[in-house]
Amino acid sequence: MPLNILLLVLFSSFLHAGWNYLAKTVPGGGLFVWLLALVMSLILLPISIGQIWYFGFEWSWINVFALLITGVLHTVYFLVLQKGYQEADLSVVYPLARGTGPVFSGLGAFLFLQEAIRYQDVLGLLLVGAGALVIGGFSFKRLLNPGTATQQDARVAKGIFYGIATGFLISCYTIFDGYCVTTLALAPVLVEYTAHPIRLLLLMPLARKNQPEIRAIWRGHWLKILIIATVSPFAFILVLYAMKSAPIHAVAPVREFSIVIGVLLGARFLAEEQVFTRLIGSVLILLGICLLAVY
Repeated sequence: MPLNILLLVLFSSFLHAGWNYLAKTVPGGGLFVWLLALVMSLILLPISIGQIWYFGFEWSWINVFALLITGVLHTVYFLVLQKGYQEADLSVVYPLARGTGPVFSGLGAFLFLQEAIRYQDVLGLLLVGAGALVIGGFSFKRLLNPGTATQQDARVAKGIFYGIATGFLISCYTIFDGYCVTTLALAPVLVEYTAHPIRLLLLMPLARKNQPEIRAIWRGHWLKILIIATVSPFAFILVLYAMKSAPIHAVAPVREFSIVIGVLLGARFLAEEQVFTRLIGSVLILLGICLLAVY
């Protein structure tokens, strides 16, 4: 991989971990997700209009239905991610979400697309699983005697649940978005954009019932919301650009370096516990993803 592309992907990793750190610090759950969808819809609207104006769009029922489905998937993903950040630590939820996403995608390709599975894939899956156990602070003593579990153990358990659930949703929208841009030949910018107004509409009833809370979230966190709304799509665009100049199997593992960055951000700015153990688990997950990505 050329050095400039490597630096580009690493920069994207920092951006991705950074906006997830900011998302962790914004309260509101679904209300924050609605606000973010509103801002992202406005920011990306001119680009999407330009895409349709210059390149057109086939208004077939399958194209419209596919965009609706991807919007629903992204909505559920954002809600589960934010719920995880409310209930648990960034250094638990983020590496598990990022690490298990490629695993579920690979399993889906094996089960439903009849892709071959190799020995290194099995080893990669085992490393990801081992990393998840390490991050969760797996203990045979607690397994044999559940009564010794503490409040922190319960918080970690919630983080494991929401992290893996988020990873599963990442794999779902990744596979489906891939179907949209390859099989249906939809423009990536339209697939990215339409998820936001759909999320806006789906969460509108919640937003209408809680307008004072939405105004309070905006007043207290408007700068973070603007940064997330700008950085999130920009980080993904950088990865797409890198994939045009380097093999996907080389870009993918470098991109997941954000797992390690997320744990370090949780340690430095959120004073989260057991960071060294979680960092080891994150490195195991990263190594597993590297094995899954190498061809």
